[in-house]
Amino acid sequence: MGMELQNLNWNRLEQLRGPKSLSIALQRLGVKRIEIVRRELRQDEDRMWVVVPMWLKENYAFVDRVESNEVGREILKRTRVDAQEECLRLQETAVKKNGLGLTEIVVPMVLSGEKIGFLRAGGFVVEESNQGDVVLEERFRVLMLGNSEIKAAIEEWRALPQYNADKRAIVVQMLELLVREVLQFFDEDRSAREREEAVTKHTFSQLVTGHGPLRQILKKVPSIAISDSTVLIYGESGTGRELLAKMIHDQSKRGQKEMRTLQCASISENLLEAELLGYEKGAFAGAYETKKGLIEICQGGTLYLKDIGDLSLSMQLKILKILQENRFVRLGGTEFIKSEVRIIASTSRNLRRLVQMGSFREDLFFRLNVVELELPALRNRKEDISLLAEHFLKVFGKEMHKDGIQWKEDALARLQLHSFPGNVRELKNEVERLLALKEPHSFIEVSDLSSKIVESLSPIEEIEKGRTLKDIIDEYEKRIIGEALSKYHWNKSRVAELFQITRQGLMKKISKHKLDKRRSPLP
Repeated sequence: MGMELQNLNWNRLEQLRGPKSLSIALQRLGVKRIEIVRRELRQDEDRMWVVVPMWLKENYAFVDRVESNEVGREILKRTRVDAQEECLRLQETAVKKNGLGLTEIVVPMVLSGEKIGFLRAGGFVVEESNQGDVVLEERFRVLMLGNSEIKAAIEEWRALPQYNADKRAIVVQMLELLVREVLQFFDEDRSAREREEAVTKHTFSQLVTGHGPLRQILKKVPSIAISDSTVLIYGESGTGRELLAKMIHDQSKRGQKEMRTLQCASISENLLEAELLGYEKGAFAGAYETKKGLIEICQGGTLYLKDIGDLSLSMQLKILKILQENRFVRLGGTEFIKSEVRIIASTSRNLRRLVQMGSFREDLFFRLNVVELELPALRNRKEDISLLAEHFLKVFGKEMHKDGIQWKEDALARLQLHSFPGNVRELKNEVERLLALKEPHSFIEVSDLSSKIVESLSPIEEIEKGRTLKDIIDEYEKRIIGEALSKYHWNKSRVAELFQITRQGLMKKISKHKLDKRRSPLP
């Protein structure tokens, strides 16, 4: 089945000007008139040709004179049709010269096997020496020009560029280069539309994915939302844990009520308790008025406990009691307040391992782990990188009012090689940065990407460049241990728990990789 030609972005073709150096070179050769001709399918006729002016539009005086002449128009039309028909039939560049010495050069445009049109350069003298005025007068007499007009036409004709076979070959090669660029434009435009359609197809609410296991999780969200069961979401930072929690909340009967997030890892225990339970006026220094806690604010709604694996044992006990008794007391208060809130928790840590090590309460674990979901890291769902990149391109393009920005295929391919330790959040930030720097109606190329992404190589590529497998594994181990130590403020016991190794084993690795707290970057 043929390509739907009307879906090709012909309107945006006007924004494509071709390489500047190529345009200048064509002008120096005397090529001033280039047109793109496209084919449109019609019910009332087999085909028609629609001319879309392109690149170099200036004409020569003699060509204008011929086109303004009724007989001349017919001669030019017949030459063009002959050249186009030959190009269509043979699918190769056609060169046709008419009796007036004007030549049509027609280069075919074929995209994915479909003939979509031509690039046409017309009105040039090819392999013609200057002829005597008598010969030219006879040639132009068919146009039924007056004597004075013939004299002016001869002067205009002599002003046309003269071509020999070599010069004509150069012009043909340059026109074919322009055709390749136009076809690349259409191919990338079509690829961008296909990626956009894929994004729409693979979007569940706000979460975009084509990854099979993750899609299975998302299909379960409506069923999970119906119940009031607690949900425990596993996943690395940046994988979309909070977005998944919000999807569950929005699709539940609590969707019209409040949903709030409590960051369990980023604030002190005293502040955490005050944020969770609220406090009465005068409960502690600085408590100048009564304040509701998140549990009370979320009555009838959802409370999302982010990074619950980082809670202290004493805070774990308080949350356990709230889940068991469905009531709580504000700090400094004496009256019980009924708790009617759904708990969704998430963690990047292995809670089962923490339970075994005594760092997480087993009873709270079983209370939370009624419904268990696990979000894969972005590096484990490579097929989503291009989908997400296209999705964020559309989102930020709309926010920044920058239309027509598209990905080059090699830029998307380079993104695929990056491991994205920051997961979807890192990719989102990268696309936002790119959009902020790009002009509307432009392409994102490899050179636009961050250096950390441009320099990314797959393990196979690194080995092909001479690195050993041991070197790659050691470098990765050093980096990930360093990042963990920095994140947890060099708490070696906690990092050892995270990696499920002994503290002594961690110390050996720190010594092996010569990691130094004094040179460690801030988390």
